[in-house]
Amino acid sequence: MIATRWALWAAGAAMIAWGLWTAWVRVPPDQWVSVLLWLAGGIVVHDAVLAPVAILLGLVVLPRVPETWRPALRGGLLALGVLALLGVGVFMGAEGRRNPSVVPQDPLAAVLVALAVVVVGVVIGGLVTTRRRARAVGAA
Repeated sequence: MIATRWALWAAGAAMIAWGLWTAWVRVPPDQWVSVLLWLAGGIVVHDAVLAPVAILLGLVVLPRVPETWRPALRGGLLALGVLALLGVGVFMGAEGRRNPSVVPQDPLAAVLVALAVVVVGVVIGGLVTTRRRARAVGAA
């Protein structure tokens, strides 16, 4: 367990270092202020919007859902939050693009397909967990 934790830590540190190096090399110096403002805006949006919504969903929605569906629903809600954040970038990037090969497909269709994959994953996860729990109770 400790070796796995260290391996994950090292992989995460390597990815952060690679991201910082890539940003340092590829972002022109005159755009650093914009990048820092964008990153600060992400922190503000997280603290002012995403965290309160996650807490509210956890307090209001999850207690009303059967216990076997809660893990799948938590994972699905997390995936939908990530999808929403990435979707904003896809839509904003597709709006004024000069090079149509940057986002070659319809961004709305791409996000809707990803949304459907998440929903199907939540349903499958909920059904599998419910079936396993029923078998465990029936076997006991």
